[in-house]
This record gives sequence, C-alpha cells and structure tokens, in this order.
Amino acid sequence: MSNIVVLITGTNRGIGFELTKQYLLDGCRVIATCRNIEQATDLVSLQERFVENLIIEPMDISSPETIQGLADKLDKRDIKIDLIISNAGYLDRENKSIYAIDYAAAEQSFKVNSVGPLYLVHCFLPLINQERLCKIIFISSAMGSLTLEQNVDWYGYRMSKAATNMLTVNLSQELGQNKIVVAAIHPGWVQTDMGGHSAAESIEDSTLGIMKVVNGLSINDTGHFYSFNGEILPF
Repeated sequence: MSNIVVLITGTNRGIGFELTKQYLLDGCRVIATCRNIEQATDLVSLQERFVENLIIEPMDISSPETIQGLADKLDKRDIKIDLIISNAGYLDRENKSIYAIDYAAAEQSFKVNSVGPLYLVHCFLPLINQERLCKIIFISSAMGSLTLEQNVDWYGYRMSKAATNMLTVNLSQELGQNKIVVAAIHPGWVQTDMGGHSAAESIEDSTLGIMKVVNGLSINDTGHFYSFNGEILPF
C-alpha cells in the first residue's frame, strides 16, 4: 500500500491517531488533520518516525473556511487522495433528556458529525484519484441507527450520526458511477476519551477492524453501514 494516500480527520488522539499510525505502518502516505497541532504532541512525535509519509495539517471540521483552505493547499501541491476517513467527532454528553437540552451543544454535534463531513467531501472531491477505486469512509455510530433498539441518550449526537448515515446513502448513489465507494463504519464502544475507560473495545482492535473492513470494500459494497467487525448494520 506504499502508493496509497489517505486523508484522516481528527487525528490528535483516539481512533484518528491510531488509524494514522497503522496506515503509516502499512506504508501509506497520510494527511492527518486536527484543530490544534500544538496540542497534538503524540501526532507530532509520530511525524519524527515517518518524515516522508506523514503530513500534518490544521483543519477544523466545523469550519468551512479551513476545509476549503486545506483542499486548495493540497490541490496546488497536486496531491491526489485515494481514501478519505472522516473521523472527527463531537459528543453532547449532557443532552440525555428532552427536558434538559443544551441547544448549542446539540448544534455542534451536527456541525462536527454530519455537516462538516458533507462539506469535506464537497471540497475534496476534485482531489480524488480517478485512476483507481477510491473510498470515502464516515466513522459513524450504531447509536445513529433508526432500526436498532435504543435507550434514550445524547440527542444531538444520535441525531447527527443518523444524518451521517443518510449522507452515506446519498453519496453512494451519486458517486457510485465515479467508482467511489462510500460507507459508514461503527467503531464499537471504544476506550477513548469519548467512550471512556470501561468501554468494551481497545483502540487498536477497533482501528484494525475498521481498516480490515475498508480494505475489503468493493464498488458492490457502497452505501452500506458496517460494524468494525465486518457485520452489516441496519440504518
């Protein structure tokens, strides 16, 4: 995979950081984005090991200006992308009941989890490598499923992930003729800052599972919602 270029958002920690590391170990060239590079000490340290293959760029997924700015910058460098993984996420932890809603936090969930990824794809489509089968992956959540039985929790987060899933369906229908695979992946309940230490899955196991799913996707798999273990989930 030494000639594969991967763009990953939200790489300063958790799943995004581990995806960055694992794709680098696979020999890929990785464009890793995060809001604040100065605070991404682990990511910067990783760059010392992979000087040739790791590009770190500041980008806020909730800021259209920074998304477009990065797309323009990479376009000028004539960089073509084979795989986009939209990983950056936001959880409105306090919005657990309709009787106590922090609207600003719920709105931020949509900006980061669904509207930002929509604009990300819009801006980066011209940079997609048209010479091979390329893939656009959204790190979603089973909590955004309208079919699976759910408990009441996290209104903004769950609504925004349902929107992410719809983005997956829409894009898969529009971009399939362009030989671009679009899929959503549930990473599991992972031991990250968002998932907490009591979560069931380690970051490494979740990440390796995500990569296995991504690697196995063909154009016939576009538009589906997967678990990190390869199971197809209902929208």
